[in-house]
Amino acid sequence: MKIILATPIYPPEIGGPAIYTQKLKEGLEKRGHSVKIVSYQGFKKYPQPLRIFLYFLALFKSAKECDLIYAFNLISCGLPACCVSKIAKKQFFVRIGGDFLWERAVESGRTQKPLREYYEDPEVFKERFWMWLMKKVFNQTRKIIFTSHFQKDIYLKFFNLNERKAVIVQNPFPRPNFQIVAGKPANNYQLLYAGRLLKLKNLDFLIRVFNKVLSKTDKELTLKIIGGGPAEEDLKFKIKSLKLESSVFFESSLPQSELFEEIRRAYLCLLPSLTEITPNFALECLKLQKPILLTKETGYYEALKDNLIFIDPRNELDLEEKIIYLLDERN
Repeated sequence: MKIILATPIYPPEIGGPAIYTQKLKEGLEKRGHSVKIVSYQGFKKYPQPLRIFLYFLALFKSAKECDLIYAFNLISCGLPACCVSKIAKKQFFVRIGGDFLWERAVESGRTQKPLREYYEDPEVFKERFWMWLMKKVFNQTRKIIFTSHFQKDIYLKFFNLNERKAVIVQNPFPRPNFQIVAGKPANNYQLLYAGRLLKLKNLDFLIRVFNKVLSKTDKELTLKIIGGGPAEEDLKFKIKSLKLESSVFFESSLPQSELFEEIRRAYLCLLPSLTEITPNFALECLKLQKPILLTKETGYYEALKDNLIFIDPRNELDLEEKIIYLLDERN
């Protein structure tokens, strides 16, 4: 089969979706399929309506010889792929990894609610235009691929999806009978976050809590934030206003091998996002046997609730107490 993978990013760009797409391409090719990558990354320099149109043209040009278009998000890749599949009469699958409506609402400051609560709020119906486009994509696709029941259940209810189209393909995950074994404690007290610098990642909340923890411990605690994104300047201003320049450090996005070394060196990893559907960073920490405090608003909650400590992403005291608890190496 000839397959197009329509992806938002691809190596050498850095990020979980890029690595996932690369691994999928390699796996499909080992099984005898022909795979072509059409990445959205090169079109991001254009205004949104234009870049979506240009990406549509790139997909259409590549689709002449393909059997299947597999898109890795709903709007930037999924909408052009939907149009191409309809015109060129090609099979079309879409994989839902994030959530366009919710992410857009959080980044614009219109909500601070987790994903689940956002879809229970009548305000969401103000997004009628985008909801209409999303439903068009859902109607055209042959399969809607989710990474967790957490998001699948929300979408089935809200968008009234055809359940026969909806399937779960999880990210690579430890075996059902796995045990999490604590790794060797780091020889420092560095806390680590790695990922995009976005409002939905709740890093302003993390910095406020870190400042409180600093005042309650005699340990030489530091916080390293790895990644880039539109919230970076606001976060740096926050750090300066709290006089945390000597305790909080930024580093740009790293290749996976270098990120793994940072995880190994850290004392504790943190992912306090308003919602994380199936975060690769959490799985990387588990793989490297590094403790992580993870938001309870995640598709991994049910699978890991007996093994990890989860935090409420809107309760500063909850995160503060759990960081202090884990700063005691006996815990």
